Amino acid sequence: MSAICVLGLGVGCSCGPVHRRPTEGGPTRKVARIVQEYPHSTEAFTQGLVFHQGRLFESTGQKGSLREISLESATPLWIERLGDVFTEGLASDGERLYQLTWTEGLLYTWSGLPPTRERTTPYEGDGWGLCYWQGRLVRSDGSSTLTFHDPETFEPLDSVEVTLQGQPQEQLNELECANGVIYANVWHSTDVLEIDPSTGRVTAVIDASALARNVASQVRGITDAVLNGIAVEPGTGRMLMTGKLWPKLFEVRLETLD
Repeated sequence: MSAICVLGLGVGCSCGPVHRRPTEGGPTRKVARIVQEYPHSTEAFTQGLVFHQGRLFESTGQKGSLREISLESATPLWIERLGDVFTEGLASDGERLYQLTWTEGLLYTWSGLPPTRERTTPYEGDGWGLCYWQGRLVRSDGSSTLTFHDPETFEPLDSVEVTLQGQPQEQLNELECANGVIYANVWHSTDVLEIDPSTGRVTAVIDASALARNVASQVRGITDAVLNGIAVEPGTGRMLMTGKLWPKLFEVRLETLD
């Protein structure tokens, strides 16, 4: 997102305890290698990216929208504009899409193809990133806390503090739950974290700086044009990454450096 906030301290609810790890070993070091480049809309302030029922969807901020995108063209295949609502993270449970809002405190649930808004659920605190893990929605809010929610009611169920070698990791932004971990963009960073959902421990740090360098000349001077957006395709494991206002979307391969 574009502001620092601490949801973990602001949720007025009966969340479960935050699990803390006093000491941790070092994370695995990985790098994101570019496999393929695809066009991406430079008008898309990317907040969420997810595969859903074999299609690729994106949530954009500023002037909010939900859009279906393709790898062939920067022009969306379908778009629902949401006016002045600043929409954020996007998740799929295979049947429905769930879309956060930044400060409006509203969760949009979409069903069908093309998606139709099924319900709007209020919640407390900010919304940044969202993903679906083992029957629960996982929300980031820019702090070091990840909060787990019931998909039907969006009631908070539990939370973990994300730590790297024992130190809290803040500015957690867009999320993707896949491969047994939670991938998290770190706002204004070219690092992507792999997080153990059970403990909050960062098990790997992915260097995605090659992607930012690739588009640097095209986004020079645009402060908010930062890495944001991770999607892993079910079945194939293909991983896509992009950034806010970037002209490209990348297929990447993760390689271990250690």
